[in-house]
Amino acid sequence: MEANSRLEYKKKVEENHMKVAVLGLGLMGSAVAEGMVNCGHEVIVYNRTASRTEPLVEKGATAASTAAEAIKSADASIFVLTDGKAVADLLTEEVLAATEGKKILNASTTSIDEILSFAEMVKAHGGSLSEVSIMVGPDEVRGQQAYFLLGCPEEEESFWDEVLAKDGMVQRVGEVSASTKAEAPLVMASVFSSVMMSYAGAVIVKLDVPTDIAMQTVGQMVPGAENMLQNVLQRNYDMCMASTDSLIGVADAAISTANQCGMPAKIFEDMKELFVKATEKGYGSKDATSIAEIMLGNE
Repeated sequence: MEANSRLEYKKKVEENHMKVAVLGLGLMGSAVAEGMVNCGHEVIVYNRTASRTEPLVEKGATAASTAAEAIKSADASIFVLTDGKAVADLLTEEVLAATEGKKILNASTTSIDEILSFAEMVKAHGGSLSEVSIMVGPDEVRGQQAYFLLGCPEEEESFWDEVLAKDGMVQRVGEVSASTKAEAPLVMASVFSSVMMSYAGAVIVKLDVPTDIAMQTVGQMVPGAENMLQNVLQRNYDMCMASTDSLIGVADAAISTANQCGMPAKIFEDMKELFVKATEKGYGSKDATSIAEIMLGNE
């Protein structure tokens, strides 16, 4: 980090002086951490793979060696993990003990039952867990143009507004689990859109449809469709909007919601199987449209 940038960051921190820990530095977690840095918060970062903290440290954040250390050193901690299983794995007894007297915000994809369970676990250890759904992509979060749906106790709304509002718009939608419910339709749609564009791209490749025609007929169907199609047509999935690993967790959340609502869930189970197969083939960190490789015979 250059000297002038360090001075600017130090000045922002002095003006805002909120210590925010971000745990989980995947695509969205890194964007959240960078957004918090850009807002002037004093940011502590933790990731199980420590090397992922390095780009954020270059931007002014401080790396913690353990999740418990990150939580203890912060005023507010934000979990940005893949799914409910990852949150459950993080919440060891050591980490739960560190939540005493602390405010935690879950931004991971979880089911309604999971978020309520995690909130009870943290409460039993003297802390408070709220939730947030991030309704935009990493670039908007990084650029302080985020849109957050907040589920929290009414008395904590102003606290989380102070943490998040400099990074974008915050809308409280109710108590804990309310934002998970509000996000549920988007969760289901995001699974369908990745699978739909993967199938469309695979058919375009197999039938040798001209790219310009494909883009005219399919490319405008859903937001990001053109980029998803390009991934498949080029058979290069490095341009990652949502990783295959993360879509496994999203599919799990969709399955849970479908079951809870008494709706058929098998379609989501079948789509999850595609994401699992792609992960087993080494595409876990690549864009979820890499499931096209399963359809193209790379099994």
